[in-house]
Amino acid sequence: MGAPISSVDAIVPCHNYGHLLADAVQSVLSQDDVAVRVLILDDASTDGTPEVAAQLARTDPRVESRRHSVNRGHIRTYNEGLEWVQADYVLLLSADDVLTPGSLARAVRVMQAHPDVVLTYGRDIAFSAPQPPSLDARREPESYRIYSYRELLDTACRLGHTPIQAPTVLVKTDAHRAAGEYRVELPHSGDTEIWLRIVSHGRVAALDAVQAFRRMHATNMSHGYSPRQRLEEQLRAFETHLGESPLPPPEREQYVRTIRRTTAEAVFWHAARLFDAGDRAECAASLAFAASIDTGITRTRAWSRLQWKRRFGPVVAGFFERVLRRMREPAMVNL
Repeated sequence: MGAPISSVDAIVPCHNYGHLLADAVQSVLSQDDVAVRVLILDDASTDGTPEVAAQLARTDPRVESRRHSVNRGHIRTYNEGLEWVQADYVLLLSADDVLTPGSLARAVRVMQAHPDVVLTYGRDIAFSAPQPPSLDARREPESYRIYSYRELLDTACRLGHTPIQAPTVLVKTDAHRAAGEYRVELPHSGDTEIWLRIVSHGRVAALDAVQAFRRMHATNMSHGYSPRQRLEEQLRAFETHLGESPLPPPEREQYVRTIRRTTAEAVFWHAARLFDAGDRAECAASLAFAASIDTGITRTRAWSRLQWKRRFGPVVAGFFERVLRRMREPAMVNL
C-alpha cells in the first residue's frame, strides 16, 4: 500500500460572487493526489449565490454550504471557516479566484519534504477574461526556495508588503491553529499579519510554479481604497505583528524602523504623483502621513523639492532649481 493521501480543507467565502463561485469550487474539487473538502460561506449575498452554493453541495458530498442571515464581514467569515477545518492543510480561496491544476499536491509535496515549512505560496496570474487561462500542470516547475521567518521579514519590510500571493497560500493546519485567528481590527491587511504570525512558527516555501489565477474585475475587494489607505493598513499589520513577534526587542524595533521608512517613502512618491495630477488635498494628507511615521523623510532633497513646487508652483520651482544647480556646478576655466 502507498502512503496515506494528504487532506486539504478549502474555505471559500462568498459575497455576491455567485456567477464566479462554481469556477473557484471546481478548481479545488478537480485537484489530484489530495483529499479535499470545500466549505462555501455565503455572507448574506443578495445575488444568486445561495442557489449556486446549494447546487454545488447537492452534486458533490465533499462540498458543504452555509449561509449567513446577516452580513458578518469577511474577517469573521474567515474565522468561522477556520473552526470547521479538520484536514492536514488549509486553504482560503476567494470566490473570484481559481487554483491551477496540480497546485495543492505540489505544495503538499514541499511541506512533506520539509516538515518545518508551515506555509507555501507560489506565483499567480491575473486575468480578466470570462474564463481563466489554460495551464499544463506538467510543464510547471517543481523548484522552490525556502526562507526563514527573519528572511521573510527582511524582504517584506524592504518591500513594504510580503511577497506572498493570497490565492496561492497553503498552510499547515496545526501551524494555523497555533498562530490563531484573523484579526477583526485589520480588515484590509489581516492576511499580511496572519501570514507573518504563521511563519513565526516555522519556515516558508516560495514555489516557482503558477499556483493560482487571480481574477481582476470591477468589484474586487481591493477597489475603493486609495494607495495611501492601503499603505497605512499594511503598516498597521506590520506594527501589530512586530509588537508581538517572538524576536528580541532590539530586532523588532529595527524592523519597525525599516517598515516605517519604506512606507514613508512609498507614501511620499504617491504624494508627488498626486501633486502632478492636481490633487492638492490628498497630496497634503499623504505628506502629513509620511512625515508622521518617519520624520527623516522631511530631510531629503526630494521632500524639499516637492515643498518648493507646492509653495511656488512647478514652473517657478523648476526655474529656481535650475539656478541652484548652475551655482553648484564648477566654473569653466579658460586655459
